[in-house]
This record gives sequence, structure tokens and C-alpha cells, in this order.
Amino acid sequence: MKYSDIEYFEQFKNISFSYLYRNYDLCYLKAMHELNEDSGADAIIVGSSHAMNGINEYEMPALGKAIQFSISSQDLFYDYLHIKKAFENGKRPIKHCLIGMGYYMIYQDVSRSQLVKHLIPNIYMHIFGEEGKHNFPEAVIHDPLSAVEYNPNIYPSVLLGNWCQHWASCVIKEEGTYYNSLLSRAQANLLGVRKVKWSSLSDEQKLSYVHDRVVEGHNKHVKYTESLQENTVIINEIAKFLNERNVTPVFFITPYTKCYNEHIYPGYKPEIFNILNELEYPVEFLDMNDFQDEFSDDDFLDSDHLNDIGAKKATILLNSFIEQI
Repeated sequence: MKYSDIEYFEQFKNISFSYLYRNYDLCYLKAMHELNEDSGADAIIVGSSHAMNGINEYEMPALGKAIQFSISSQDLFYDYLHIKKAFENGKRPIKHCLIGMGYYMIYQDVSRSQLVKHLIPNIYMHIFGEEGKHNFPEAVIHDPLSAVEYNPNIYPSVLLGNWCQHWASCVIKEEGTYYNSLLSRAQANLLGVRKVKWSSLSDEQKLSYVHDRVVEGHNKHVKYTESLQENTVIINEIAKFLNERNVTPVFFITPYTKCYNEHIYPGYKPEIFNILNELEYPVEFLDMNDFQDEFSDDDFLDSDHLNDIGAKKATILLNSFIEQI
């Protein structure tokens, strides 16, 4: 292959797209921080996949220009790091901060989880440096270019890595949000990949899915009492940090299906209430599961993640709540 051949540039394009899709969360978060540093935001939203799937930040006029720093499995520790980075490096003062939560998140610690601690060397250390290790001190930062197949004799790794990250950031900033022409909610969801609709499953199939995800998954977080204690401190620090900057934090929980709500550990919600009620600083809290009648199984990708239709409903509900407060 000659450098002047079309094939050379076609392969270069393929490498660039491969880099983006194999490092999508990293590229997205870096791009959003760059966007905040370049042009600023009136509001930021942090959270895990529930916020990422459930809220269309560009459809919330009550917030003005909003940027979302949410990805799957993100915990409260990294939410706080995003908040601090956004406020400290933003082009202009941020007026609103929304923190998306799941019922089990007060017990969650990414850095102690064998299933998702890979996020630390793959994503968070690239954004937050050594602080991003949290309770995973032996983590070693991972080169995102190593996830891509290419010939280093033809495409020098240093130049290629810098180019891929620059191009990926530009593309995502151009799109402006996590789900866009490059990636849809269904493409990022396991049932969507299988081309299965949650609403089309039988009651027995739904129950089986919820048993695996909730009973054998989310409900078992309750044993991590040390993480609960640490997250209680983090929530207080978030509230303190924001109130010192004249911003009242808004904690919110997106809606889940009836089947999920029937099987999630019932003690989670009262614990969240107790933590928020005992804070020294004022906060607002919205649990959209208090409005279950406004949502149906047709609004969900799976037991607890909203599809495009459900996200529009949840966004309207959250926007109305912001307007009222």
C-alpha cells in the first residue's frame, strides 16, 4: 500500500472510527469537559446510565445550556470529581447541578467492583489523573489506542493517538450529547442489540430478567456498608461544594418499570431520604417513581433504562420540577 493510495486514507478513517467506538465513554467525557471549558454551561448533569438514558439535557429550557457528564456504572465519587472539574474549569459560572441516582448507588463503589473497575484505567485516570484511582491504588493507566488494530510502521502511534482523540472530541462536541447520529439508546442496550423490546417480553421473561439484574445484582449492594459510609460523606461534600457556590443541588431518580420497583430492596429509598434530610445544606430531591402512572413498559429499553419515548417524558417531568423550584 502506498501513502498516496486511497486505501491508505480509507484505513486511516477506519482506525479513527474504531478508536471512537472502542473508547466511546472516554471520548465523550473528555469532549464534554472541553466543551465546558471552551463555551461554558448554565447547568451540568452527572450520574450513571439511568441519567444518561433518562434525560435529554438539550430539551430542558429551565436549565439553559446543559452539559451531561453521565456514563454507565458511574458512582457518586466520580460524579463529584466531574462536578469539581466542571465548576473549576468552566468558561462561565454554572447555575444548576443535577445529580442522577439509582436506589442502590449509595452502596456503590466502582473502584471496589471487579465488574466495572476497568473504567478507572480506561477512563477516569485519563480525566482525573491519580485522583481517579480512588480505592484502586494499583491501577495502571491504559492506552486507548491499544484497543485498535493498526500497523504502527505505516501509522505512527504517537501521531495516530493524538489525531484519534482530537477527531473524536470534535465529532462528539459537534453532536453535543451522548446519544446522537453515531449511537442510539437501543444500540447501547443489551436488549436493543438483540432487537428485543422490553414491552414484548412475557411476564415470566421480565421476572427472570429482573431476578438476575435486581435480586442477584442491585439488591446485593446492601452488604457494602463501608461504601455507604463513604458515599454519605461524598453526598455531604457535594452539597457543601455547590452551596458554597450558590447552587442548590438537585438529586433525582429516573423511573423504573413496575417489575423492577416490586423487587428492588425496599430499604434503599428510606436510606436516601435519611441521608439527604440530615445534610447541613439545602438540596432538592425528585424520585420519578412517585409518578409511575405516567410511565408504562412501552417507555423502557429494559427493566430500568428508558427508551427515547420514555426519556422525553422523564425530561419533561424533571424540567417541570426545576421550573417549580
